[in-house]
Amino acid sequence: MPIEFTHVPGKPANGSFFYDFAETATKLSLIEDAGFRKLVIDDPAGLLANMDIAAQTLDRTPALEVVLTHWAGVVEPAVAARQLAALDLRGGGRLSLRMLSEPLQDSDAEARPVGHSVVWQRIDEYLVLLKRLWSNDKPFDHEGAFYSVKGGYVPRKGPHGGNLTIRLGGQSGTALKVAGRHADIFELAAGSPDEVAQLMQR
Repeated sequence: MPIEFTHVPGKPANGSFFYDFAETATKLSLIEDAGFRKLVIDDPAGLLANMDIAAQTLDRTPALEVVLTHWAGVVEPAVAARQLAALDLRGGGRLSLRMLSEPLQDSDAEARPVGHSVVWQRIDEYLVLLKRLWSNDKPFDHEGAFYSVKGGYVPRKGPHGGNLTIRLGGQSGTALKVAGRHADIFELAAGSPDEVAQLMQR
């Protein structure tokens, strides 16, 4: 079984591993030299900052793979698909997506009930759209429970096309179902050996 090392930056006193990117460039070089193959980007500044940091990291490293933490509901699927495809292209195929659950926005709560299963249903629809946008060779329309897309199309595909690596985690039945449908890599939650074994059996 192959073993790969992924670096997960901590949160220093200034609030971000990427606070000073001139200094961060040196850190990234050291991370690569130490044998890490992947870097998780999950900055406190949020999703849009994560995308910017991912672009800078891909530009400043020759081989390090970027695991970009992402949420559904912040950026429309068609916009996110174009941005992520551009990042994947920019890094020569060194991008993967780490999807986390995120509570629905207040404006969404007025239109539909907020709950755990609803959040995961939105993630499911979001990922279906991302994959379709990355793989379709012509525009399409979509009308779903959470998203409406008219003429959705990404002209410049990334090297992975619709097969960008997606990471998901979760412990509920709904989360596991969505992960089973979309995840290439399942992220196990921290727990005792018995708890992890029980989750793996599910």
